[in-house]
Order: sequence, then structure tokens, then C-alpha cells
Amino acid sequence: MGGRVRREAREFLRAYARYRPTTIDTRLAHLGQLMARTNPELFASSDLSRYELRVFSQNGEDGVLVEILNRIGTEHRYFVEFGIQEGVEGNCVLLADVLGWSGLFLEADPGFFASVSRKYAGTPVAVRREMVTADRIEEILASAGVPADLDVLSIDIDGNDVYVWEALTTHTPRVVVIEYNSGIRGEGPLAQPHDPDRVWEGGSDWGSSLAALEAVGRRKGYSLVHTDLSGVNAFFVRDDLLPSLGVDRAPRRTQNYGLTGITQAPSDPPGGWATLPGPP
Repeated sequence: MGGRVRREAREFLRAYARYRPTTIDTRLAHLGQLMARTNPELFASSDLSRYELRVFSQNGEDGVLVEILNRIGTEHRYFVEFGIQEGVEGNCVLLADVLGWSGLFLEADPGFFASVSRKYAGTPVAVRREMVTADRIEEILASAGVPADLDVLSIDIDGNDVYVWEALTTHTPRVVVIEYNSGIRGEGPLAQPHDPDRVWEGGSDWGSSLAALEAVGRRKGYSLVHTDLSGVNAFFVRDDLLPSLGVDRAPRRTQNYGLTGITQAPSDPPGGWATLPGPP
């Protein structure tokens, strides 16, 4: 049953990446046009929502990430992303395909891994077949020669994301883009119980709340600077770089079904939600 469910979930995600409602892209395109002619005095705050733009990302992550990097600068022009599937859609595809960055894509599925490997053969982008877990993340990055202060880390594994980020000790990326579950019922830093073998099976009982990511971020020296309009991805910047960012507000968004086109009934993981320690 688990294999069939996971297979159907993967097929759904692939179909969504290719055939998602065209209204989503139309709205983001109109947003870009509108921002180009909007008087800055109309904005009540300097958050990053106006910069959302989709090229290869699922929603508006491409535009936000480029704006953040424009402001805080880069060190190595190097990224790491895992959960990349076929390499068609991702937060770092623009960096690899258009800006020519070096980086590392990690993918556990053998079919997806083969596709991504073919795509990036002969480029500065490395591809490895790995099941990323909290216990192994540092080992994986070290063996691949990833710079300790890489520029961008994108985490999207639909489950143990918060635990993988928390396990990073040697590597301190300048920017972290990480998916959260804005449909979790309850307050506070909640996450699915840590289980390195558990994979997403298509329900809504996965991942962590935004509050859980913020708690981990504060302990690691990162601040939340944005959540995308769809209520799916959170952007964190290392605290020493915040003065260059010039953002006075980070919106904390819940799920925006009008953009994602996905609705799921809330559900709880086996054993219920775990409560993570709050910020120091």
C-alpha cells in the first residue's frame, strides 16, 4: 500500500508541476507588471511580497530569492537543494540554468535521479542519489565538498525538513528556503515526530509549522524574512547579513488555496504532533 500511495503522490506532483492552473502564473505575471508601476509610497512596509516571480520555482520563490541575493550579496555562488525530483521545478533551478552557479542537487528516487543527472551532465552542478536524513546531512555535504558558507540551501522533503535543518552544524548557508505546513491545527512549534524512514504519502500530516522553523532558526542564528504568497515556503537569512536586507516585516502566511489550487483536510501524523523547544 505504501509503495502505491507514494507512487500516486509522485505522479500527482509531476502533473501539478506541468498542468497547474494557469491562473496562478497569470496572477504572478500581473503582480510583476503592477509592481513595476506602483508608487513606493503606497507600500505600508518593506516586505518582499512585491518581488515574487515564478520562472522555475513552484510559486514566486525565484523572484524573492534573487532579490534577497541582490541585497545581501553572494560568497561562492553555490547552492544545495534536495527534493528536486526531475529538475524541472525547484528553487535553485534558476541559479543553475540561467545564472550558471555551481551547486548540488540531491534526489533519492532512482527515476528522478537519472533525469536530473542527464540534465546537468557536464555542468558545474553535481547530482547525487541520496536519501537525506538528519543523521547524514553533514556527512553528505562534506563528502560532496560543499562550502561551509554556501549561499543558498533549499529544503523540500515533505516531512523531516525541520530536523534536517536543525542537524546542520558545520554548514551555515547565507539563505535557507524551507517548506512548512501551514495547514497544521494547533499553536506553537509543532512538527511530525522525527522518523528518518517516514516519507510523505500524499496527506496533510507532514512537516512542521512555521513556528517550529522559526524556533530552530533563532537557535541557529537565522531570522525569518519572508513567506511566499501561497503559504508554502519560508525564507530565512543569517543574522549577520540582516542589516543589508532592509526588510522591516516578514509576513507569516497560512495556506493560500487560490494560488496553489490544492486543498487537503487537516490530519495528524501517527502519534500526534511533536512540540519542539521554543526559541532561546
